[in-house]
Amino acid sequence: MKARVLQAEDLSALAELRLEGIRRFPHAFLLTEAEARKSDSHLLGWVTSDNAFGLFDGKRLIGFAGLRGLHASMTQHRAHLGPFYVTPEHQGSGAADVLVSFLFDAARARGFTQVELFVASENTRARSFYGRNGFVSTGPVPNAVIQDGVPIDDLFMVRDLTRDLLEPGPDGMRRLTPGDWRAFRSIRLEMLEQAPTGFGSTHAEWAEKAPDQIMAWLEEIHLWAVVEGGSIRATTGWHPMGGAVTRHRGHVIAVYTTPDARGRGLAAQLLTAVADDARAHGAIQLELDVGAENTAARAAYSAAGYREVGSIPRALNHGGHIHDQLYMVLPLDTA
Repeated sequence: MKARVLQAEDLSALAELRLEGIRRFPHAFLLTEAEARKSDSHLLGWVTSDNAFGLFDGKRLIGFAGLRGLHASMTQHRAHLGPFYVTPEHQGSGAADVLVSFLFDAARARGFTQVELFVASENTRARSFYGRNGFVSTGPVPNAVIQDGVPIDDLFMVRDLTRDLLEPGPDGMRRLTPGDWRAFRSIRLEMLEQAPTGFGSTHAEWAEKAPDQIMAWLEEIHLWAVVEGGSIRATTGWHPMGGAVTRHRGHVIAVYTTPDARGRGLAAQLLTAVADDARAHGAIQLELDVGAENTAARAAYSAAGYREVGSIPRALNHGGHIHDQLYMVLPLDTA
């Protein structure tokens, strides 16, 4: 497979492939099929502008994309990506990665330092692809498109071309970064499957999250982990409570150790690391909630210095299983 700038002789193949994309994925394009058939002159202008790019398997066009610069003097560093399409039979083959990589190289060669796009917020497959290639969601665009009378929200996503793709960190006990999203996603789904009543999220919720959402979560949460061979064996996280008058308090979440790593004291080590990290960030108290029936976890928290201060009746509802939580507190400003 090879990508290149499209030329006038590629017009008929591009027009046919664009119609295929609109028919198969009507919600991914801003044009209807009828509108596309009437826009040949516009398509010719696009092809001859050097802003249309194609992906070829031999001589066959299997994908296309657009890259358009913003021309105002203060926005010349930015380029807009779109449309972007690869035939379904080549999806999952790495073809889309070849095309987007070529677009990044072309953007850099033209002096752009930022590439931007809009994608339907419900299009988790596309969001996953863009997230894997370094795009970060910066916010929603409500009612961005109305198709058949139905409003659809978009996400605005940005790729900073001055930064390399985020890479996972080394082995050891450390705070996870957005580059660790793949390994964290794996253990997050495991914990929600193996201990579904122990967490405030569900497996289904996390299975649907796009990479940019997971990376944003890791950016916000102080998530500590033990990493071995590139895989995460145990996690414990905390985050400051919101609001100016409660930011001195932190909430502990995502405490989990894989079955094959239990009995090694990893949870105790991580609880200590989290307490030290929270203290270093100005927190004077850590808090958590734990299932009243989870005696093993309660014992581990008690051993780490947490004390029970109350209960939360009917705190969680997991598929009709409603259960109480106990609230536990660890002061960080006492000897």
